[in-house]
Amino acid sequence: MDWEKYYDEANGYLKTAIGAMKKKRLGNTVVYNLVSMSIENLLTCLLIRDGMMPQHSGIGSMLRELKKNYEVPKSFFEDARLLNRYMNFCSLEIMPKLEPSDEDIEKMCSFMNELKEWIDIQLSSVPKIG
Repeated sequence: MDWEKYYDEANGYLKTAIGAMKKKRLGNTVVYNLVSMSIENLLTCLLIRDGMMPQHSGIGSMLRELKKNYEVPKSFFEDARLLNRYMNFCSLEIMPKLEPSDEDIEKMCSFMNELKEWIDIQLSSVPKIG
C-alpha cells in the first residue's frame, strides 16, 4: 500500500535524525530537516491510509486535517509552531537564517517520537474515513 512507503521513509528519517542529534555529526539545520521530513511522512501515511490526500504539506495543516477524524493532542500543534519558526518560506524579503539550538532540536526530536507513537496507535485501528 502507498501509505506504508511513507511510514517506512518516516522511520528512516527518524532514526537518522536521532543518531545525528546524539552524535552531533551533522549541523542542527540538517537534523531539523530530517525531523521535518519524518513528521511530514508520518502525517501523510495516516492521511493516505484513511483515503485522504493531504491538501498542504505544512505540518499544522496536516494536523488540522487529521483533527477532523482523530483526537489530536493539543501539544502537537504547539510543537508544530516550534518547527515553523525555522521554516524557510518562499518570500521576496530577505529573511535572516535561523539555526535551531540544541535545546530546540531535542524538543523537535521528542515531538517526532511522540507523534510516531501516536501514529502507530492510530494505524493499529480501523481506518477512519470521512
